[in-house]
Amino acid sequence: MADQPSLGSLISNVVRDAKTLLNAQVALTKTEAQQAGQQVAVVSVFGIIALAGLSMAGLFGLIALAFGISALGLPVWAGFLIVTGILLLLAIIAGLVAKVRSGKITGLTIAQKEWKTTADAVSQAMGKPAIGE
Repeated sequence: MADQPSLGSLISNVVRDAKTLLNAQVALTKTEAQQAGQQVAVVSVFGIIALAGLSMAGLFGLIALAFGISALGLPVWAGFLIVTGILLLLAIIAGLVAKVRSGKITGLTIAQKEWKTTADAVSQAMGKPAIGE
């Protein structure tokens, strides 16, 4: 009987282990959230670069194109309307690229799975049905 730990030390060990597990899961959640945030930032940067690049770098070329079209015999307004259509097409393409890239962003899948596993294990250890059952 002297070899067996006391009830107090067993409870102390359980509390210590629970704190360790909780800290590990919080760290996992933070890490996964940071990675997801970085992916969102990358998608945002590429979207902004696409929009800024299209509007700023191409501005003078597009104006020249509109006047070039009008020099072929079309009215100036027609030249600018054609250029507007080109701009809309390019904006749609950039938007689709951003949409595809944003679809690759995953949520906190690993952390969510671990939280559920832990909650289920604790529930079962306490004699209760697992969460979601």
